[in-house]
Amino acid sequence: MRKFNQLLLISLSVILFACGGEKSQDDNIDVEKNPLGAIMKMAKNMEEQAEKMQKNMEERKDAKAMHYEELIKFLPTKIDGYTAEEPDGGTVEMQGTSYSNADITFKNEAGERIKISLLDYNAALSMYSMATAMWTSGLKIDTKDELAQSYSVNDEISGWETFKKKTGKASIVLGISNRFMLTIEADKQKNCDNIKSIAKNMDLNKLAAL
Repeated sequence: MRKFNQLLLISLSVILFACGGEKSQDDNIDVEKNPLGAIMKMAKNMEEQAEKMQKNMEERKDAKAMHYEELIKFLPTKIDGYTAEEPDGGTVEMQGTSYSNADITFKNEAGERIKISLLDYNAALSMYSMATAMWTSGLKIDTKDELAQSYSVNDEISGWETFKKKTGKASIVLGISNRFMLTIEADKQKNCDNIKSIAKNMDLNKLAAL
């Protein structure tokens, strides 16, 4: 049975490559317990996401990504118990494509880190679609080493959370209005609650409205 589940997870990963959508965290389906339900749900999400992406690509023919200096302004500047390093970023422009990234790292006295990255894929929607492979697909993975599942803030902001049970490393990746991608990673956590709180304190609704 274990080998079957491993093969199923590989198959689901291939299916999820084009997957996305906006689903509630409560709707997550444990692939170990209900593999057929997970596959059916992901197939529906694939169809919905393909239609949405096609519409967005047509609307963004002449779009450009926000310059990284503007993107940095959306990053947090303070986290209790941590000291911020200097933020960094960059903007890449090619014919018909542009994207930007902004990053900041915080460290506490024990050397533990919280890293926050924000990307703007406004003119690189195909890259965004590829990056959202494991999100909001109705997939939940819960083992002795890891808990990973979809996470939703609202209809415009949703993504994926992962918690490594043995090391305490927590991470969330959020897609914002099919344009921005926010990643928060933290060391020595008890769960993903702290990094979710950091995300909620950022002005993500303003980003979603752009």
